[in-house]
Amino acid sequence: MKRARLETLLACAAAVAVLLFGVKGPITTFESGLWGPADPWRNGDFNGSWWLWWAFSEQWKGTPFWDAVHWPSGLGSLATFFPNPLDMAVLGLFRAPNALFWNGVQIFHLSALLVATVVLARTLGASALSSAAGAALVAGSPVILHEVAGGRPSNLIVWPGVFALVALVRGRWKVAGVLGALQFVAYAWHGVVLALVAIPLVKDRKVAVRALGVAAVVALPYIAWLVMGWGGVLQDVPPDGYTALPLSGMVGLDSVPPRFRLHPLLLPAALVLGLQGGQRCLAGALIGLVVAIGPEPTWALGEPLFSGPVAWVATVVPPLNRLHHPVRATLLILPLLGVAIALGVDFLRASKPAGVVLLLLGLATARWMDQGATYAQPVEPPFAREAFLGEGPISDPLGVRHLTALSLQPYHRRPLVQGPGGAGSVPEGRSVQVMQLPRFADQSLPGEPVVTP
Repeated sequence: MKRARLETLLACAAAVAVLLFGVKGPITTFESGLWGPADPWRNGDFNGSWWLWWAFSEQWKGTPFWDAVHWPSGLGSLATFFPNPLDMAVLGLFRAPNALFWNGVQIFHLSALLVATVVLARTLGASALSSAAGAALVAGSPVILHEVAGGRPSNLIVWPGVFALVALVRGRWKVAGVLGALQFVAYAWHGVVLALVAIPLVKDRKVAVRALGVAAVVALPYIAWLVMGWGGVLQDVPPDGYTALPLSGMVGLDSVPPRFRLHPLLLPAALVLGLQGGQRCLAGALIGLVVAIGPEPTWALGEPLFSGPVAWVATVVPPLNRLHHPVRATLLILPLLGVAIALGVDFLRASKPAGVVLLLLGLATARWMDQGATYAQPVEPPFAREAFLGEGPISDPLGVRHLTALSLQPYHRRPLVQGPGGAGSVPEGRSVQVMQLPRFADQSLPGEPVVTP
């Protein structure tokens, strides 16, 4: 037993090493530059995540900032703008965000995903070497940096779901249910995808039903909070279109940006080797891929090729139209492909050489990871150290779309007319300072107070 645990630990270390080797450049700026979008402080998702982490850190210190946005009415329900705030609430308990913590959180979630992949493979009977090989191909897939490039660390959290699969395979339905609920709260659509990909893996349906029941009970308060925050109404279509996994990216072709690519060996190797011993994992991964390619699959982020199964199901279940970033399902698919490879490798007579070759290929091609996201960006927004004259609320009409105003609030700590939902309105007779910070101009011109008529 001790030897098996040591082998598992070494396999996890090998997979994480491939990841770290792939991002070896950014590691050198771990404390001095942000990992994320090319221009983080003009990215609404990044600004929203950063602000929420900061706002929670203030909340735990007894200074809530929920009423200091959308002034004077306040934010209202957090669920309306930030439906999955759990991780930021936890992080806020420790401190406000900085480069070290921001980057560390992202590498933690990615490393935990690889560890969970190895543990799932070992639980299903794969050898340590094969498990490391499969996880190495996952670690060398730039698509795992898709959310990093978008400034959305909250959507990197899929390791609870993979560990839920481990618990399901072991028949521990209570643990599986709690972990499944945690995955749902971390990001609701990941919870839905988890339930779909788990179907082929569970042999005992009673275990699955019981786990689902536990998950529903544990997640019920969160669901109620969401429904109350949304007013019980969901839009039929996503607010910003669909972002899906292109078909060429499934086999690593360079016709799409790196952050849309799997390792070129991952899917082909899973299809060939998975049929030899990892059929259940392969089936789960293929179910997830159907979701990831979205309602209208494309070859290379261009014109749709056809209407996909997701679109067919959405006609019957309209809330599925809200799955406006199907590509996010990919993070739950990659571990299953890696495990299918690990199980298939062990069926080969020359499993050790094959495992070594795949592990080395994962390491050799990990350089693609450096292209998957932008790193070492400024650690504070432009104009952060400019003087904000006067007192009272601030209006930043030019920064609404990308939440520039939110990114500056941690520095001036004053109420904002704007908020996550866009432009606010100044009540009649109220005075505000108009903060003119042109998004594409290198200047800062704090304006004079303006009184509405």
